[in-house]
Amino acid sequence: MTTDEPLRVLMMTDSLNSGGAERVAVDIANSLDRDTHPVWFCATRVGGPLTERLGADVPVTVLHRVATWDLTKLVTFARLVRDNRIDIVHTHGRGTMKFVALARALRLIDVDHVFHDHFGWLHLDRGADRGLRRAMLTQVDAYLGVDSRLCTWARETVGLPAERVNLVRSGVDLTRFRDVEPVDLRAVVGLPDDGLVMVMAANFRPQKDHPTLFRAMASLSVAERERLHLVIIGSTTADVDYHAGCAEMVERLGLSDQVHVIGPRDDVPAVLMGADAAVLSSKNETGPLVVLEYMAAGLPFVATDTGEITRAVRDLDVGFVPAPRDHREMAAALSALLAMSDAERKAMGERGRQAATERFDQPIVTREIEAIYRRVGRRHPTGGSGTSRNSGTPHGEN
Repeated sequence: MTTDEPLRVLMMTDSLNSGGAERVAVDIANSLDRDTHPVWFCATRVGGPLTERLGADVPVTVLHRVATWDLTKLVTFARLVRDNRIDIVHTHGRGTMKFVALARALRLIDVDHVFHDHFGWLHLDRGADRGLRRAMLTQVDAYLGVDSRLCTWARETVGLPAERVNLVRSGVDLTRFRDVEPVDLRAVVGLPDDGLVMVMAANFRPQKDHPTLFRAMASLSVAERERLHLVIIGSTTADVDYHAGCAEMVERLGLSDQVHVIGPRDDVPAVLMGADAAVLSSKNETGPLVVLEYMAAGLPFVATDTGEITRAVRDLDVGFVPAPRDHREMAAALSALLAMSDAERKAMGERGRQAATERFDQPIVTREIEAIYRRVGRRHPTGGSGTSRNSGTPHGEN
């Protein structure tokens, strides 16, 4: 195989629901160079709304597996790989990685395996059980960590050789923010014309730590608090008890006139672009991807210093990055943002938009990933199934 022949890629996730890892997988699939990397997509468990965001030229297969040891689905997956002469399987998430590792260990497939790790709970679990370690050491050809802490874990805890470990920060699909008509949030929520409309895109889950933000808002001066209007985008059903506790807290702190929940939206870029600023109060993140979306929308932001993205941008003067779980630091950041003039906030947002364009635009990140594919994707001179990739199998749905 010559170096200019295409490498056929199968992108894999557990589902096509609207999670961070799934969005990354979809954005990579859409931005791969089709001349060098024809792409297929496989959700091993269920489909979901992100199916609609995949390019029309990306065939999608849903396996509906119920367990890693689902032998029937392993056989179906192996047939998918063989029929489309896949060269590289790119998995997102540890469950999906183990599924593919098992297929390789059973010799159902013989392709290169790139594992993209988005694990966001290293603050709780830095271990690697025997099954996870064995799968990664023996059945993963390249490891992509979205956070430098994950890369350190892969080398030091799992024992992966340094040459197999790659830091790949997440990108943002800037095309989603072009030619978008902003949502008039003041009209949607019924807000006054004055004050600052701040948006937070985060499902109601404990990791997102809404209570720290509410405590910070409650500790602002009365004048500052009355100027701040918080609009929260996100599901209230991800953790019903947590959401109920948050709602009670908002009422108890006297923030009912300042906090507005509009639920999940399928027009997030337009909603973001209708705000004046943005906030994220997470306890821990490996991205967080939503900060890139704030930047793409031209919003100055307050986002807790939790992940690779905030570490990468905290010295660019595009937002404020207080420590996580510290409502006093969060309040100081909110106060500083409120004290800025409209022109200063707009300039900060434009710096963020420029940084997103120059550093985090999805094609830039995807070219890095394609270079990793080229490094690992030369073991199979005739393709994953042993059949020449030039034999003309159509790029069609399975």
